[in-house]
Amino acid sequence: MNSPAIVEKIKQYPVAVICAVVLLLLLVVVFMRSGVAAELALQEADLNSRIRTIDENIKNSKGLKQDTEKLVAMAGQIDEVLLKRYERAININFFYRLESDAGVIIADIAQLPTPDAIYAEGGPRKLERFSTLVYNISLTGSFTDLLEFLYQLEQADPLIRVADFYVSREGEELAGSSVEARLRVLVLAQKE
Repeated sequence: MNSPAIVEKIKQYPVAVICAVVLLLLLVVVFMRSGVAAELALQEADLNSRIRTIDENIKNSKGLKQDTEKLVAMAGQIDEVLLKRYERAININFFYRLESDAGVIIADIAQLPTPDAIYAEGGPRKLERFSTLVYNISLTGSFTDLLEFLYQLEQADPLIRVADFYVSREGEELAGSSVEARLRVLVLAQKE
């Protein structure tokens, strides 16, 4: 076909020609923007995920102020019963008071100079607000009295953890025989 015949066809069907041109332009635009559409779909999915997280946080934050106040009060209670690293005599007397209540005899108490490595700076369970005092305690008494001593450690106001526990029997007779125990005790203390 020559150019005057093409011009005649265009004049005969102008709406079809305009639609064809618009369709070609739309195809070009879609082709050019196809990479942007995928990127925008990812952004939309990310934003929808953030909206769901925000909605869940709003639901979970009900009563948060009261819970925070309770936690602050509990932290204040913990601060009141913390041992102080440099009050060695007071700290050791705490264990001697338990000695008479449990009926055991404490042979030796040693406060180690450094906190327990697991809770110290760089340890796997590093404490942010607190520190630990480590005590090696050697004591003797009946097995029942030893259990009473451990129970009193667990019931004491300071937070105490018995980290190591070794028991040996002194006599041949089981009934009424005395046991010797060595404990490594960790006590929650003020941050240094």
